[in-house]
Amino acid sequence: MENALGHPSEEPEGQVHRLNLSIRAKPENLGRIRRALVGMKLPDQVIREGTLLTSELVTNSIRHAGLGPDDHIDVAATWSGTVLRVIVRESGSGGPPPEIVAGSIRPSPGGQSGWGLYLVDKLATRWGTNLEGSAGFWFELEYPRAAGPSI
Repeated sequence: MENALGHPSEEPEGQVHRLNLSIRAKPENLGRIRRALVGMKLPDQVIREGTLLTSELVTNSIRHAGLGPDDHIDVAATWSGTVLRVIVRESGSGGPPPEIVAGSIRPSPGGQSGWGLYLVDKLATRWGTNLEGSAGFWFELEYPRAAGPSI
């Protein structure tokens, strides 16, 4: 939850378990999202990976979703104590995300862009685009991470 100023609400022990932000679709608002996730007091690895993946998805929305200056991006995060789930939802005229074909998210060698979904695919435990008809993405990070491939 968030209070009227868009800040995360706190549980009685000071631990934030839910975060809901609505920001204008502008790159200068990425810092606000990162600070809010850090305020959730997650394990270090989850903070590093969660802020990276969230920043990549929000940046993708800003650059590629056709959002205008009055459009918003909504970011919701929940922490269960073992799973961080983040939803990045676009509230604009951009329409639903394109269908992603397996293997199509690998960036060009030496490419300066195209890394966002690649990183999400490699670091997230699970991720997808099904947001009940609205445009955006979600991902989950489990902590501690189950043994498996890393990038």
